[in-house]
Amino acid sequence: MFKWPGVPSPLADEHELADFVELSCWQTGFTSAVALERSLGRVADYEHSGGVEEEEEIPRYAQRAYSEIQRRIEACGEGYPFCLGENGVTLYPPPCKSNGKQAIYKYLLLATRLNMKSDRIHAGIDGTLLFEELSAEASRDYFGDRSESMVFGTSDGSSRFEEKVDCLCANIKEGNGYEPKGDKQGHERDGKLDVVAWKHFSDGFPGKVIAFGQCKTGTHYSDDAPNLRPDSFCAKWMHSRPALVPLRMFFIAEALPQGDFYNLASDAGLLFDRCRIVDYSNQVRQCVMTKVEDWTVAAANATGLPSR
Repeated sequence: MFKWPGVPSPLADEHELADFVELSCWQTGFTSAVALERSLGRVADYEHSGGVEEEEEIPRYAQRAYSEIQRRIEACGEGYPFCLGENGVTLYPPPCKSNGKQAIYKYLLLATRLNMKSDRIHAGIDGTLLFEELSAEASRDYFGDRSESMVFGTSDGSSRFEEKVDCLCANIKEGNGYEPKGDKQGHERDGKLDVVAWKHFSDGFPGKVIAFGQCKTGTHYSDDAPNLRPDSFCAKWMHSRPALVPLRMFFIAEALPQGDFYNLASDAGLLFDRCRIVDYSNQVRQCVMTKVEDWTVAAANATGLPSR
């Protein structure tokens, strides 16, 4: 999996190539299937007219990359921050000022293709913790009217594990607070839990939709997909389990191609990839949106990309 400003392997999957095409467009203001071919060191033995190939001449790997881009446009709608040319093999920025969803897409693109272990802090903001905040926003939007959400993850060090569990139980009105079983005292940190979403009934009684989510930036997340177990988490850390076992959610910054969705969702639960997060980012709070914009501008400037 390539990291920007590197170049993917010529044998890379279509979603990697599509990310590279998007980043190249962001950097130069225009790109094409020809530019992709040249960047990957694949030089054709024919002449190109006007710098753009005829569609029948486009190599298969470039066709797959641009087909993936078309899929993203359909999945993100107005949230996709680039425009596909009429011939389907060029990409350029939109003529109008970008909207909030497009800014979120660009943030997620960088959160996928930068090294989020060594290069996650920009503008004083931790991009991985910001992804948890954005995931909580998207989950609340997805579950709809009267839904609520919170960031649970303890990696920011803002409070102790037991305090987080107490706060969680108070918010969902189930669980009856922190009570570790056996000799466990929170050694397992956050139990892989990063965000929680729920939807109360007006009666306030137990038995409602609750969803536990795990968040992963970057490209290495497959091994983590089965790790969050809401039933086990509740059994180990709460006084009593919620009446209904919480759903599992899994948030990734990468745009996952259709062929990979079924297997990952089977392992991880309700799956939000880059396009699905953008799709359900209609009501992101301004405080989170400001962080997204500030981090993205700073990260772009640090990696040779225009800030807008």
